[in-house]
Amino acid sequence: MGYLEDKLALVAFIVTTVVAIIAAVIDFRRFRVPNALTFPLCLLGLAFHTAFGGLVGLQYSFGGIAVGMLALLLFYIMGVMGAGDVKLLAAVGAWIGPINTLYVFCVAGIAAGIHSLAVLAWQRRLRMVPIVFQVSLVQVMTLGRHLSRSDSASLAETTQRPDRHRYVMPFAVMIAIGVVVVAIKSWS
Repeated sequence: MGYLEDKLALVAFIVTTVVAIIAAVIDFRRFRVPNALTFPLCLLGLAFHTAFGGLVGLQYSFGGIAVGMLALLLFYIMGVMGAGDVKLLAAVGAWIGPINTLYVFCVAGIAAGIHSLAVLAWQRRLRMVPIVFQVSLVQVMTLGRHLSRSDSASLAETTQRPDRHRYVMPFAVMIAIGVVVVAIKSWS
């Protein structure tokens, strides 16, 4: 884990895992990740690494924040992810650094893909996968918001619907899965 000794790295992963699981539960229930959770986690991560690593620790923590924010920023700009998810991954990055944050992002992305396929299979809509992929590719290439679905509801409106679990994924759950997998991999 970079400059950290094993015991300090373990503390960082324990804190991050606990808070990520709390965020996942809140996001699953409310489709929101509260600032009251992400901002203190981020600030405490910066303080922790500065206290134990000085300038090197501060750079390590800021590197994790940058990777966490940049990894999800495009999805936020496209309107398919809430700001709370971006802030959560950045706060996780403040604790576990840039490389581990990138691993968390990759695992979360794989978990999100599996979740999406499972939901589409459950809804008997797997035939839509190529269409969804094409729409997503167009959105990424043009950095637009819902270009091919101009009549669709905004993310905020969709999260208020009673059937929102059919349309919106609580991504903090995927981040928590990523944190747990990376933590287990780091200590095995």
